[in-house]
Amino acid sequence: MDNPKKAKRIAETAALRRKVAELEAQLASSYHFASATLDSAGDKMQGGAVILRLTALGGRELIFPVAIKNGLSAESIAALRADIARSYDYAVELAPKR
Repeated sequence: MDNPKKAKRIAETAALRRKVAELEAQLASSYHFASATLDSAGDKMQGGAVILRLTALGGRELIFPVAIKNGLSAESIAALRADIARSYDYAVELAPKR
């Protein structure tokens, strides 16, 4: 039988890792790097696939993971870039007064 204290520590560690990942994803610099590397999910994936998984803050799965064969379309990449830029604008809208 598993040690209950060990199982609890494992669950707590997983929850903390998820929270850290969620906080890091919201850093202003994350939007830059996501946009800069987004092309790697497009035409370069010919013969492969991009696994699409959408998760809300808190860990709730929004869509079942799905493979997008041959990478994302140019339209999808453009739409994601627009959403990334919009999210960046929200992230920096409360800048300090100068």
